[in-house]
Amino acid sequence: MFEGHDLSSLGVIQRLVWCGRSADGLLNRSAKELGFRRRGDYEVLALLRRSEPTELTPADVASELLVSPSVMTGRIDRLEEQGLLKRKPDTVDRRAVRLSLTDQGRVQVNVAFLANLAIYDQILASFDVRDRAELERLLGRLLEGLRATSQASNR
Repeated sequence: MFEGHDLSSLGVIQRLVWCGRSADGLLNRSAKELGFRRRGDYEVLALLRRSEPTELTPADVASELLVSPSVMTGRIDRLEEQGLLKRKPDTVDRRAVRLSLTDQGRVQVNVAFLANLAIYDQILASFDVRDRAELERLLGRLLEGLRATSQASNR
């Protein structure tokens, strides 16, 4: 049935999917143990932390995390209710808001970052420094291909 077809991409993509699902499960469990509803909430705070002192808009965060604005609104509402971030009016555009971490949000994301770093190290324990660098390089190329394929299919 599939004779004459190169199936080498099948194993690579399937393993990437499995790795993604497994990593997602581990990181979601860790996020819940650290007091987040899900990993996406941690990702919002981590992005804001990395961006400091620059304050981002909700649209900036949604774009960077590859989620819809409606999903982002729910996350921001939840994190603001928990006292982990705050919305501030944009000083230039009165229609826009900027997001910043509260002191409590900064502490919680710093703790979560260290916990996640330990998980990342466990996942990659069988890779030495050169292997990790090569894997990062190759995955960067893969991500470029995914973006190009995604953009082409959205046209």
